[in-house]
Amino acid sequence: MRKTLLLAVTGLAVAGLATSSHAGIIDFSTMTLNGFATATPTALRLTDGPNLADPLDPNSNIGEASSAFIATAFNSNIRFTSSFTFTLTNTGYDPQGDGITFLVQNDPAGASAVGGGGGGVGANGLASNIGVGFQSWDNDHASIFTDGSIAGGPIHNYSLGGQNDVVDVTVGYDGTTFSYTAFNHSTGLSIADSQAFDLTSLGPTVYIGFTGGTGLSHSDQQITNWDLTVRAPETGGVPEPASWALMIAGFGLAGTALRRRRGIAAA
Repeated sequence: MRKTLLLAVTGLAVAGLATSSHAGIIDFSTMTLNGFATATPTALRLTDGPNLADPLDPNSNIGEASSAFIATAFNSNIRFTSSFTFTLTNTGYDPQGDGITFLVQNDPAGASAVGGGGGGVGANGLASNIGVGFQSWDNDHASIFTDGSIAGGPIHNYSLGGQNDVVDVTVGYDGTTFSYTAFNHSTGLSIADSQAFDLTSLGPTVYIGFTGGTGLSHSDQQITNWDLTVRAPETGGVPEPASWALMIAGFGLAGTALRRRRGIAAA
């Protein structure tokens, strides 16, 4: 019999099963925050606007690069569905810059990994990854990319940054294909794409999260409403150790219920 283990929780997965399964709304404050990222339980702010090396010289703006990942790695032999909303809010520049990514990665820095700012949107330069990027400013496109090269995948025009954007995104991986859909409430535009990919090629484990970046043109970029369902690898025959733990707990509950019924009947 084939069994799929799925653990439903709110926040991060229960210790001991986090590398296998998770389902629920993510508490952003439990994530590993890097660069300029800040978080509350319900919102992740990747960039908040300008970062000036010299407040008296606007041209010294060096931009921001940020990332945030669930602190515990997942087995790369997984399937997942991720839905979230991202917002790009103007902080004084038109068009805004520079964008965000949803990223699955196995960079040596782990949950602390963060790439280049500006058009690199916090992902460029990171190793062993796949993601979907949404770039604003003069790029205005969405793309699936690998190996930390945000411009390396098929690029699709998608108007971003010319207005305040509110975009709903769903990203999925079914074991063979990485895919996404996005709907921008501000423009009414939808987009979708997919790419064949073997997640285990990244290594035995992966970190899941987001990156963002700004340059001379900047934006307040936030993630909200992140719902993540991660399914453990399907197994045939003998269940995995985590499955045994849940099964044993279930057997214990069933035995307790049976004893109670017998006690009632005897009375």
